[in-house]
Amino acid sequence: MQSRNNFSGTPVTLGDLMRSQRRDAVKAAAIFMAVVLYGATLLYTGVHNFNLISRTVAPDQQLFAITALLCLEGAAIFLPLAIHFWLAPGPQRLVGYLLYAANFTIVVLNTILDAMTNRAEAMPDWLHLYATFIVPATPVLIGVGIAFMFILDPSRKIHDARAAAEAASVDAMALHMREAANRPDVNEAIRMAALKDMQEATGRVVGVRPKALPAPKPAARAKTARKSPGSALTIFGAGPRNMPRLSTAHRPRKRRKD
Repeated sequence: MQSRNNFSGTPVTLGDLMRSQRRDAVKAAAIFMAVVLYGATLLYTGVHNFNLISRTVAPDQQLFAITALLCLEGAAIFLPLAIHFWLAPGPQRLVGYLLYAANFTIVVLNTILDAMTNRAEAMPDWLHLYATFIVPATPVLIGVGIAFMFILDPSRKIHDARAAAEAASVDAMALHMREAANRPDVNEAIRMAALKDMQEATGRVVGVRPKALPAPKPAARAKTARKSPGSALTIFGAGPRNMPRLSTAHRPRKRRKD
């Protein structure tokens, strides 16, 4: 018995479908077992982490030890999912891998340190330094790594581009406003507005209603004298004692043709 042909043109038999279903079932069982084993690992390391971190806080502040435990164990769950579904290839995913490796290194060292403390064994100097300076700050290291993952998100590039465009628009607007401040019509409008405000303030003080302001006058244009033929004036006999005598220019008369 054969089913429909697939896209490659090769016929798919019932045996192929049965084998594919068995592979899918085995894969689902393997994934389930991997999740169970991973959860058991986190439970084991969580006990050691809580015992270790609880010694770094006061007895009446054990809630904060639980918070630090959630940071470490929660990061061990969050980071694989983020690497698989969220982090983009490049710097962001590289930070995710480094943070995941650092988180599990911290979890392993905390487990060893708590086991040696429970057995009252002597610790090496480097492990003693780790217990003194690194263990109390492990939740902070995880938080800083997650913050870098958000900073390196590709969506920030779009946000930065929009912010740069808005900043450039504001700079261009400020430049044009400075240029417009030197225009005479703008200064005239500012002068009239200041005069109106001053008149209203004076009216409130003395109790007299100010008169309406006249409309601003347009800028006066220089008038050029136009010369018309035959209207030129000639001055004769001008002197310090005599008044000038005005005479029009002589215009020749046209002769009539017979």
